Amino acid sequence: MSEVKIRTICVDTLTGIQQEEYMTSKKKPGHDEWMDFGKGIYTFMSDLQDLGFEIVLILGEPGTGKSSGMRTLKHNTNIWFNADNKNPVWEGGREEYGKKNSPRMPYHLVPQSYKEVIDHIKVGLEKGMFEDERYAFVTGHTETYKVGNDTKERLKTLGKAATKMQLEGKMETVLYSRVEMEGGKPVFLLETQNSGFNTARSHQNMFDGKIPNDYNFILEKLLAY
Repeated sequence: MSEVKIRTICVDTLTGIQQEEYMTSKKKPGHDEWMDFGKGIYTFMSDLQDLGFEIVLILGEPGTGKSSGMRTLKHNTNIWFNADNKNPVWEGGREEYGKKNSPRMPYHLVPQSYKEVIDHIKVGLEKGMFEDERYAFVTGHTETYKVGNDTKERLKTLGKAATKMQLEGKMETVLYSRVEMEGGKPVFLLETQNSGFNTARSHQNMFDGKIPNDYNFILEKLLAY
């Protein structure tokens, strides 16, 4: 076993796990079950916290860089829970994690449920593979909704119960992925503070309003806090 210990995990994405669990249910959920569908996210987040992880929630539209933010994390210090079942598209990603059909274990897993993620972590903890201070980068897609005449953003969930639970309120750090064009090229950024129209939040004075999409940068700030 490598002497390097795992400091972070990346669950990518909550949306992927929700959809997988919905599609594998034996029958179409009835009204009451649909209302409750998605409560597993709340339990999953609580389980991660109980296992000693501080959660960084990163929300955004597909293609805005949520996965590639892990490219800067140090070798053998991160587990990618690739719930979206995609190949890494950033430079060095395939060398670090392998491909979706041949993942590099134990650093890359393609889970179909929250339980698979938790069980994999528990095995790693039993083997002493994790640092004492550890972080979970949990990504998810966003949805827009109306409040009066205003359009706002939040974590996209299936069912109604998870939305009413205000999952983002369980986290100290919620960032939104953005893409801005500079000189005709896309620049991938993270928005760190609430705009009044989303659920972004972070520690006071830890970050500028927008920061590079760089998970190691975020990790170092949190470790130094």
